[in-house]
Amino acid sequence: MPTSDALIVVEDWISEHFFTTDARKESFQKLVLDRRKQWDSEDIETPRSKFTKQASKLATTLAALYSDDLDEASRAGATTQAHEKLLDVLGYLTGEFKTDPHGPVRFFSTAGVDEPALAVVTARPVETHDELMVKDAPTLTTPWRPSDDAPDSEEVRSASRLVSTLFVREKGPSFALIMAGRWLVVAEKSRWPEGRYLAVDVQTVAERADLKKGGEVDRALTCLEAGSLAPDAEGKVWWETALIESIKHTVGVSQDLREGVRESIEIIANEVVNRRRQQELAPLPADQAQPLAMQSLRFLYRILFLLYAEASPELGVLPVGAPEYDAGYSLDRLRELVQVPLVTEQSMRGTHFYESLGTLFRLVDQGHREDVDEATTGLSFHSLRADLFTPKATAHIDKVGLGNQALQQVLERLLLSKEQHGKRGRERGYISYAELGINQLGAVYESLMSYTGFFATEDLYEVARDGNPQKGSWVVPLDRASGIADKDFVLVEDDQGRREPRIYYQGQFVFRLSGRERQQSASYYTPEVLTKFTVGQALEELIDDTTTAEEILGLSVCDACSGVGSVRH
Repeated sequence: MPTSDALIVVEDWISEHFFTTDARKESFQKLVLDRRKQWDSEDIETPRSKFTKQASKLATTLAALYSDDLDEASRAGATTQAHEKLLDVLGYLTGEFKTDPHGPVRFFSTAGVDEPALAVVTARPVETHDELMVKDAPTLTTPWRPSDDAPDSEEVRSASRLVSTLFVREKGPSFALIMAGRWLVVAEKSRWPEGRYLAVDVQTVAERADLKKGGEVDRALTCLEAGSLAPDAEGKVWWETALIESIKHTVGVSQDLREGVRESIEIIANEVVNRRRQQELAPLPADQAQPLAMQSLRFLYRILFLLYAEASPELGVLPVGAPEYDAGYSLDRLRELVQVPLVTEQSMRGTHFYESLGTLFRLVDQGHREDVDEATTGLSFHSLRADLFTPKATAHIDKVGLGNQALQQVLERLLLSKEQHGKRGRERGYISYAELGINQLGAVYESLMSYTGFFATEDLYEVARDGNPQKGSWVVPLDRASGIADKDFVLVEDDQGRREPRIYYQGQFVFRLSGRERQQSASYYTPEVLTKFTVGQALEELIDDTTTAEEILGLSVCDACSGVGSVRH
């Protein structure tokens, strides 16, 4: 996947999967390749041609800003020159935009449009993008006053506070570009209050000079150039459309996730079956197949819940950002381990993943507060005490544990995009859980309502229309498969990459469509479009122009479904 330590997506400013996947369709990479094609077709200088010619000089210029030999005045002058050079390279100084400078901020708009679409903020050179986010740190090159008409107003010296002030204005910009030496930060109005932004280390990009098509230079310039952040003739910003495409992309990701969760239920349940046999425990009776399926689903939804909580730190469920948590507890640290090959029997059957997840599950369920003095902030977990995390919710699983190999396969399906047929070994993008909300997770839940689990009493083939199991598949005994067309057998790749019919052997757990069970249990997920309309119609009868804010907050909405909480949401 086209990942880079010079392009940092903070708190899922853009869907991480959309941004990192190397897919040539419905991805940021496609947008980058389209932009590269546009640059190559131009007869005039482009940001890419300018950057290519000046990459070495830019890298040297930016590195010099951090020299200990510079005094403050010299550093300030060099910083201004470096920022102006970057703005020129990136296409902001062509004269096609209406600009309005106010101290350390410069507004960009389209001629004839009053409201600026972009604010470029100049800050002091910083070593890391995090330094720009320190509250009230004096990071601006010069102080800024909110209004020239109010000379006594409080000066703003922080770049992050300045951007926050601009974004809350009624006619403020939708985007901001913070220039801070080697670091350029892209911010968007609705994402900024959540601590979400995109940071680019231009110095590193220039030093590496990865000029291949769709490479690091192309990606960085697509993020930063005027064609992406400055307004077009109609006052629109390219990034607006790109971010919408990122959100739309999550619909396709949720489809992959549905299939991944279904497959993961089988993986977990069969791991329980295998480990019971290895530990010389009696096989589970047939009537425990469906409880095992539900426990496997609960185990998966624990992981999904925590992935969403980590991607949404504003919820306060997990101490995201605390160094102790990020290094020792977070699911994010498991991402790097997911694609590490397990080559020994001990590593495959070991339980590192299971024990790590178990520790996190217990902390979330029971809570934890370190004994610290008043001057120290300790690592703490607020107890949820939710049924999802109780020990009895996964009793069959916890009796035998889960091996690393099985959980690695599960985490692959929950963390990474689906591996495409015929592209084995190709890198995959990460799934963004910040963009996957209640609708997508509800759709995953809904898709499993028609399935049930059972233990195979004989060897079974999996079959589906044209061999595609995405819309449902069935299993048939081997001795009844002679009349089935070859194209209807579901094929899976073995360790050598050969595609063979999938077989479930006697005693294995199978999770498949169960006919009318969903209709008989009246189990349905209500999509957001219906819940919004229903709740809106109900509230319309209760709220008018005389209703106070306090009265509105005192209203209660009864969720008659009481399922995934879509009405309450």
